[in-house]
Amino acid sequence: MRSSQTKDLQRTLQESTDTVTQVLEMLTGEGIVADVVRRHPVTAEADNMLGVPLGRPLIHRIALLRGAASARAYVYAESTFVPDRLPEEAQLQLAETGEPIGRVMVAHGFALARRALPRLGHPDPPPAVLLGERAKEVIWARAYLLVLNDVPVFAIREWFFGSVLDSLDRTGPA
Repeated sequence: MRSSQTKDLQRTLQESTDTVTQVLEMLTGEGIVADVVRRHPVTAEADNMLGVPLGRPLIHRIALLRGAASARAYVYAESTFVPDRLPEEAQLQLAETGEPIGRVMVAHGFALARRALPRLGHPDPPPAVLLGERAKEVIWARAYLLVLNDVPVFAIREWFFGSVLDSLDRTGPA
């Protein structure tokens, strides 16, 4: 059963034009917040996925997407983004609030598209995923570029925890 649920979740996430936040809220029945664990400046390396020149300033952000009511962790996400490709208000929201990236981008009216990056499949999460908590069951992982108005702005890697499926068991199919 769990294997078919995981495949259904993968299909839903891959086929949906909604943001990860929107899909998680629909599936779990609760609001989602980004528990930003770390946010720091980095510089672009040569031949980066975002197509920016060497040395250009980027931001690396690590967050756990959690249920607002349950505090249950659903997704560990790492993103690197080009801040000057975003309006200043969006940059501030990502820097100063617990709003997930998807919610901020939708609020600013961006036309969103995902471009898959080399498949992560089901790798172990980075050590940072533990974040002082017990290890989480990773059921699936993916990597993609988030393209806003035809320009790549975010390179995102996500690890989905079994808690998403556990929520389906509690709330029933969406």
